Formats: sequence, structure tokens, C-alpha cells
Amino acid sequence: MDIKKLTPKEKDLFIKVLSGCYQRLTAAQIEANELTKEGFQLLFKSVYKDMNNNKL
Repeated sequence: MDIKKLTPKEKDLFIKVLSGCYQRLTAAQIEANELTKEGFQLLFKSVYKDMNNNKL
């Protein structure tokens, strides 16, 4: 993903989802570098889906 090509609204959403990812990792006492790329992608998708369902 090229963040430079995102709209301001998309950038804001991206930052909110990343924050949600790190909140979940902190709660689980896991460091981001402990996840595989695929694991982080699944986490990102899960947080995005939850935020989308809750209408941010």
C-alpha cells in the first residue's frame, strides 16, 4: 500500500485501524514483531472489520 496515494479520510482510517491493532497487541502482551506478515494482515483486517461494523 502506498500511503501517499490515500485520501486524507483514508489516511485517518488507516491510522485508527493501526492504533486498534496495537491496542489489541498490547492487551494480549504481544509485540508486533512477534507476528508474521500474514498474522498482522489478519489482525489489521479484523480491526478494520470491527471498526466498520461499529461505524467508527
